[in-house]
Amino acid sequence: MVFDEHDADTVIGVARAAGDLARRMYLSGAATVQQKSSDIDLVTAADVAAEGFIRDTLGRLYPSVALWGEESNQQPDSEYFWLVDPIDGTTNFAHGVPYCSVNIALQRRAETLLAVTYHLGLDVTYYAWPRSGTWLREASGAEYRLHVSATSTLRKALLITGFPYHRAESEDNNGREFAYFMPRTTCVRNFGSAALDLAHVAAGSADVYWEGWLNPWDLTAGVLLVREAGGRVTTYGGREWVFGDSNAVASNGQPELHQAMLDGIRTARAGLTERRLPVFA
Repeated sequence: MVFDEHDADTVIGVARAAGDLARRMYLSGAATVQQKSSDIDLVTAADVAAEGFIRDTLGRLYPSVALWGEESNQQPDSEYFWLVDPIDGTTNFAHGVPYCSVNIALQRRAETLLAVTYHLGLDVTYYAWPRSGTWLREASGAEYRLHVSATSTLRKALLITGFPYHRAESEDNNGREFAYFMPRTTCVRNFGSAALDLAHVAAGSADVYWEGWLNPWDLTAGVLLVREAGGRVTTYGGREWVFGDSNAVASNGQPELHQAMLDGIRTARAGLTERRLPVFA
């Protein structure tokens, strides 16, 4: 498959149109809410409709490319596929909090060829493809190249994280990690959309994002955004993140800061009596 800037524009347009559909459904009262794996794991009619729209539209434009979406969750056995989270931050969306996004990555198996994250609340798009940098496109069409921050110490860093759906059932729920980092940093924030959290690291608005128990559609596009903006993404154990890893530490790449994150996570998790994450490589 030959991919160029025209294709990036096309996918950005599809992501924006899916976001417009979700907004219209919310404003009209059609974005009804249901539960998925638990009473705090939500899906709305807008999630399902947006994924269907993306599937149908990209299917017409790129009939040879399969699609793996969060709501349908059928991993394709094909070389090329779209990886789609139709609304990342569904809990925010369902409650009218405008921190949510449409997330689309183009995969050649484990290699990410394009990342597009459309911010529903701000009407801006973050996008990247390999060796071309990370960009912010405004609704007007104006574009800006993004770069990670230069913060080098944990004490001066602004961190973002999130918490798993099993947080009430297990002590391995990011609570220990959060408690460790909060007094040692400028602050730790929990906004509710992994895709946008990673975009903020790429933009230099935050210095680090970490979280576990995530799916490929949560992380994959954002990892490319961070790396193309000059940052680094590893697992909790310090191995460079690869497609399929469910935990990530995404930083501006400053060695002292990234190592402090890995050391802090290891220290915080040492006292756990049961674990929901594996031993990290």
